[in-house]
Amino acid sequence: MFKKWKWIAAGILCITVLVVNDLQGKGHFNLNIKSVVYSSEDLNLMRNVLREVFVTEDDPTIAVSSEAVNNELLSFIAVKPYNNGYLLTFEKTLPIIAIENGLVVYTGHNTYTGKTISVFYENNTTVTYGYVDAFTILPYTSIGKGQTIANKEEPGDLYIQIETNGKRLNLEETIKWMREFVQT
Repeated sequence: MFKKWKWIAAGILCITVLVVNDLQGKGHFNLNIKSVVYSSEDLNLMRNVLREVFVTEDDPTIAVSSEAVNNELLSFIAVKPYNNGYLLTFEKTLPIIAIENGLVVYTGHNTYTGKTISVFYENNTTVTYGYVDAFTILPYTSIGKGQTIANKEEPGDLYIQIETNGKRLNLEETIKWMREFVQT
């Protein structure tokens, strides 16, 4: 019975977001639902509320060894600013791997960054990857550290934008963040 209630609540929430987004697009609302749903603060608040409602403490925790998550992300040969983020150029294919536990908040096609995936991590960081070739995860899916979320199947540019606590990182901060989280 409890699982059925979860699906009903999730369905109502999804339908509400879609209807409000459609009405906003037609000019019936001034509220931009996408900015509410995709903002870090609101997403963090929604996630904490949903965690309190749906997560039971019966789930066992298993300790795993910590090793490097994705050293390949640091193997770019060139970087340049692009559309509030950066284009990293790679000579080989690479998997896009989750740096820690989080939630996929967007997968789709963007005008400026092609196939794009955005991930909200538990440390209040949102990372957006663009120009990926294939998604391996659906939106609004929880992910674990080390899980492959997308693939860059052809050499070339990969877009990355990192936002921590509502602040977009500049190039120096982005490289520092990548070194810190990719090599932990």
